[in-house]
Amino acid sequence: MDPKLAIQELEKMGGDGLTASELIDLKVTGGLTYNDFLILPGFINFSADHVSLETRVTRNISLKTPLVSSPMDTVTEADMAITMALLGGIGVLHNNCTPDEQAAMVRKVKMFENGFITDPVVLSAIDTIRDVLRIKQQMGFAGIPVTDTGKVGGKLVGIVTNRDIGFREDLDTLLADVMTTDVVTAQHGVTLAEANHILRESKKGKLPI
Repeated sequence: MDPKLAIQELEKMGGDGLTASELIDLKVTGGLTYNDFLILPGFINFSADHVSLETRVTRNISLKTPLVSSPMDTVTEADMAITMALLGGIGVLHNNCTPDEQAAMVRKVKMFENGFITDPVVLSAIDTIRDVLRIKQQMGFAGIPVTDTGKVGGKLVGIVTNRDIGFREDLDTLLADVMTTDVVTAQHGVTLAEANHILRESKKGKLPI
């Protein structure tokens, strides 16, 4: 465009760019895509680490990273919700499934990583590797305490992890034959910092209490 004509066009706009109302007015823009935007850098008198993008989702829940994944069955199931949480965002699980399936997704997300798990999944020594793999498929983990009763509150007799079952071909093998019996434990009342210290020193990934 001829420079003189360009200046005339700029004068018609009356400003640098479009106003917000003009941007969303389809009569003016005819529709916009991401490629239509050019965000120019400007001067700031503070460092970037002073910028907070934290936003509140509910009265008691806030996000450090204001990203939310869509509650669509092609977008957010348990794995996506876990990934979003690890990155500081939040995933909204879809409801295009049965209530039981949705509850299973919620359990899988909540069980992914905790400071203290007060209602752990527990097996008995007469359960099999097949039972562990079923839980792993449903919940996403395979580190499971083994008690004499197969229930919470029973006497701890061992623990089974991926390391114990990784190369086993017979899925009907009893946990009694593969579980780790020399288990590092901690006393009830241990703090999270103390528990993490024990895990680091023992080089273990699980700490029954």
